[in-house]
Amino acid sequence: MPESYNDIIGKVKSGDSSAFRIIADEFKDKAYALTIRILKNKEDAEDSLQESFLKLFKAITEGKFEERSKLSTYFYSIVYNTAVDNYKKLKSKRFSIVSIDVDDSDFEEGDDLLKKFYESEISGNLSDSSTEMNTDKKITGKEVENIIRRFIDSIPEQYSVILTMFYINDLSHEEIMEILKLPVGTVKNRIFRAKAKLKEIILKKYSEEEILQYV
Repeated sequence: MPESYNDIIGKVKSGDSSAFRIIADEFKDKAYALTIRILKNKEDAEDSLQESFLKLFKAITEGKFEERSKLSTYFYSIVYNTAVDNYKKLKSKRFSIVSIDVDDSDFEEGDDLLKKFYESEISGNLSDSSTEMNTDKKITGKEVENIIRRFIDSIPEQYSVILTMFYINDLSHEEIMEILKLPVGTVKNRIFRAKAKLKEIILKKYSEEEILQYV
């Protein structure tokens, strides 16, 4: 961006509503990617995203955004919560990011379940002596984003939402923890399992050697 977020936020607070367009242009595509993962409908996602931007604009102009957290984290939290609220209204049922098929009752900060999963059948099929599976980003850039975008609709939203946050929105474990209100170890475990599920789908199309370097 040509200006810092602080400068742009200052202009918006001063009444320059046109400066908000810079923020909107910066976040709209990645925010839409997160919204569509939850609502699964173009029109609903567009309406929800517009509502999210209005909430952010009001938060800035009314001084509710106190800049204690990053603007991106603050906004994606609005995007996520707004989409979930709209999902509940439109679908008349509960949306849960937590209901990934894991039992969190017997581990602390993800370590035990991660260790168990390293030893699972999927882990054995997907890893080799030269590739360590973990929740760190292997690479950055369009390679990862293109792969995730292509295959992410093939996995349940409990997986696709958190991977969108991690890869597309480029949020850290700690930022996702803040948005989802989950312990950081649980977030890491969710990402690990979501990546494994995605690999399971992708490896039906690509060889292991082609894809492991990306995810």
